[in-house]
Amino acid sequence: MAAAIEGNLDQFIKTIGTFQSMKGSLDTNFCNGLKQIVNDAMKQVTDHTGEYLHNLREHQPDEDTLQQIIDNVPSSLSHEDEDGCLPILSAVRSNQSLQYVPLLAKEGVKHKVGGDNARGGLLGFGNVLQELADQDDHIDDDPLYLDVIKKLRESKLLLREDIEKHQLLYYACRPKTLMRFEYFSGWCPAGLKTHQATGHPLIHGIIGIFHYSSRIEDFSIFLKSALKYHPNDLGLLFQMDREGQTACERAFKKYGNDKTMSAIGELIPFDDPKLPILHHVAEHVPQYMKDFACRYLSAPYLRDSQGRTLPQAALASGNKTFIDDPMFFLEMSDEQVREIDPGSDLYPFMVAASGQTCDLSAVYALMKRNPSLARPNKPQRRRKSKK
Repeated sequence: MAAAIEGNLDQFIKTIGTFQSMKGSLDTNFCNGLKQIVNDAMKQVTDHTGEYLHNLREHQPDEDTLQQIIDNVPSSLSHEDEDGCLPILSAVRSNQSLQYVPLLAKEGVKHKVGGDNARGGLLGFGNVLQELADQDDHIDDDPLYLDVIKKLRESKLLLREDIEKHQLLYYACRPKTLMRFEYFSGWCPAGLKTHQATGHPLIHGIIGIFHYSSRIEDFSIFLKSALKYHPNDLGLLFQMDREGQTACERAFKKYGNDKTMSAIGELIPFDDPKLPILHHVAEHVPQYMKDFACRYLSAPYLRDSQGRTLPQAALASGNKTFIDDPMFFLEMSDEQVREIDPGSDLYPFMVAASGQTCDLSAVYALMKRNPSLARPNKPQRRRKSKK
């Protein structure tokens, strides 16, 4: 049976070739009929080849064979399955066909699959780039997907701006896609701070305060990278969303204080913090100071990136007022009262007088401790030289 089918195929090709050579002497109606037969046959060949490309995970051709198939029937790259998906989308959804994605994309660009701006089908229906970041059937697949991402980048089919445009950091921030998230973070570290998800800063999107499916493991993965690239911002833990809520507040509400503090402690060790975490707490979430201070016992003795002590940072934050916390001001040592803030180059009473609040009670309490600080230094008189 197989020999008969192969013989029919050879005979069909031979017959069409013969008629092609005779087309100048053939009747017009007869030629038109042959063209229709060939068109119908080519459509069937395209559909058949397209179905083959949708099932590369089963066929597993070598790349040279696949290249020849595409060269012979390039229209098969645009063959949609019953769900409207292109072969490249089917390929990215299985680790058995994932390796063909760079070739399908390259050939897709050549043959304008999905249109001029679809980048060979990568940006068509289903968004292959997001699928590359998001697929997490098994943790062992992570390096396979990362390898494809690197190849697409080398071919300039994956661009840095795609990370923001297609929210690749957001989609990759999970334990089973960790290698991909770290790769995108290293390629675009600023994106950890500037990109958005669900209309909010990325860290808020990762916490998933607006989506029930978020896990604290995702939060930990993000915080680890953010601490690496944005240590002075303390891993964006205190970045605010459009509603004025910090990521820390969102995490406390989502996961609970104890679980959140445990996750933070894994990355900023309680016994040796190295980073001035309490300075940030004093500025951004002073209501949680007890939660942090009882764990970070050595952090009060650190200085921040501007050289400020913890009391100086607390005062500069504007969150300390004489009405709410008079003992903060009354218990300051003489040295603290006269120590100039390295961030603003002002005495403490000047810091209390500046900013939006201008706490006059605090200014009075501090000046009373050392009134001489308010007196300008008198310029020294210069002796006239005798001629």
